[in-house]
Amino acid sequence: MRVAIFSDVHGNLTALEAVLDDIKQQNPDLTLFAGDLCVDGARPAACVERVRAENISAIHGNTDQRLSNQPILDDDVKAAARRRAQQIEDNDDWTWVQLAPADRTWLSALPFYRRVSPTTNPDDDLLVVHANPQNAEQHIYPAEEKQQELFGEVRQPDDDLELKKVLGDLRGGIVAFGHLHVPFIRQWKDLTLANISSVSLPLDGDQRAKYGLFTWDGEWEIEHRYVSYDVEKELDCLKSVRPPDWEKLVHRLQTTVA
Repeated sequence: MRVAIFSDVHGNLTALEAVLDDIKQQNPDLTLFAGDLCVDGARPAACVERVRAENISAIHGNTDQRLSNQPILDDDVKAAARRRAQQIEDNDDWTWVQLAPADRTWLSALPFYRRVSPTTNPDDDLLVVHANPQNAEQHIYPAEEKQQELFGEVRQPDDDLELKKVLGDLRGGIVAFGHLHVPFIRQWKDLTLANISSVSLPLDGDQRAKYGLFTWDGEWEIEHRYVSYDVEKELDCLKSVRPPDWEKLVHRLQTTVA
């Protein structure tokens, strides 16, 4: 069994097309999308339409969920936090307007997780979530040494993975996820934690789009696929369409680091 999993498209149609073309060449038995499809990009509607047209099984990410569940700000929210929340809301509102009613309904109905069972033993299951098995917001980071290399600090000590709000009571197996936009594989006790990275807005210094290819042959083998695409084409599109915060998005595609 071969399973292709991609995540964090963020409205980048050029990168999405390149990843789907590469996935077809790998001829997987199943293709899954792990959330964050359309917010923070120039062509949200086209990305939703393409994933739906391919009949790809999908789950929601934090930005997909947020589109139709925007929080109401309390009056005592600090001004800086309020401005940031307003920027997010403006981006979400712009994205939502771009989508057809049927696409909005589809996006709102996406589940939290998908599970792939190659055998009858739950310990062999591949669990696909957006950020972690408990919620679509909190990151799972790589090993402490890698965090220091990427960010200049340890943002999630090893002990924090014990918290139920991150991993819960999962039995041994493998968890595939995105959200952090950095590819890594981390062994944590019985669990293999595989970040498949992102199709767009990378944070690992590599402009290429990325996804994960999982092969079951008595155990799971994991390959991170790196896919080149025309970044300049997508930058030109952002500059032409000018969604909210487009200049920041251009900067993120160009710098590719945290």
